[in-house]
Amino acid sequence: MRTQLAFIGQDSLQGVEEDAAFCVQHGFEGLEFNYWGNFEQLSEDTVRRTADILARYGVKCVMFGLWGWNHLAPDPAERQRAHAMLRRAIAFGQILKADVLTTGGGVYSAVLAENVAEFNKVFPPFLQDMAAAGLRPAFYAVHGNSFFDSIEAYEQVWETLPQVGIKYDPANWRHHGADYLAVLRRYGNKVAHLHIKEHLYHHGELASQPAAGMGDIEWGKVFAFLYEHDYTGPLSIEPHGPIWSQGEMRRKLLLLTQRAISPLLI
Repeated sequence: MRTQLAFIGQDSLQGVEEDAAFCVQHGFEGLEFNYWGNFEQLSEDTVRRTADILARYGVKCVMFGLWGWNHLAPDPAERQRAHAMLRRAIAFGQILKADVLTTGGGVYSAVLAENVAEFNKVFPPFLQDMAAAGLRPAFYAVHGNSFFDSIEAYEQVWETLPQVGIKYDPANWRHHGADYLAVLRRYGNKVAHLHIKEHLYHHGELASQPAAGMGDIEWGKVFAFLYEHDYTGPLSIEPHGPIWSQGEMRRKLLLLTQRAISPLLI
């Protein structure tokens, strides 16, 4: 198990500088960077300048993420555009020396077997490129143009492509209605990247997304299963929601989560 936490960084160069300094000041390992539709506007120059900032502070890029693009789109033009973005993401992840590249599986149809078959045709060259770039592949679940909305989807893909990893977020799985601990108990060895995000429910509704330990996710049990599977991937905090993701509240979330999770790390 890694002994330091990372967190999702800001995308602007000024934000990267601020977050890198915060990592050094408070003992965080590094940052992850995520892009949605705005990825088209990200330039190689900005990525290289980001890498320079991280190197200057001695801070790692633990993960590079490309979200929301449909890599299995039935429309040829949409698919071609998504694939161009994925190739850029692999190149940028290599520049940043990221540990993990995260993206979605795409959606080809409403039928799981058809999605799996198309994924198995489309992704082998991309998985080879990721491996050549030193990036471990992780695929996020349950939202954002990804047919990975159940553990069965991963299981069917693993029959052909066992190197496919899970970007695991227990709060997302719980909110989806799945047994998030069952996923981890059975397949902790398939987790390539962990998001630490808290959900607090009140009267059956998601009321807040505060620091870890202040809500309903059973982090002790999560880490018990991670240890049992000898997890060595990134441990990355995700500030999320309208209250805890900006300004001073973001800073408080990062430090409070660090305080809550650190006793679980050796």
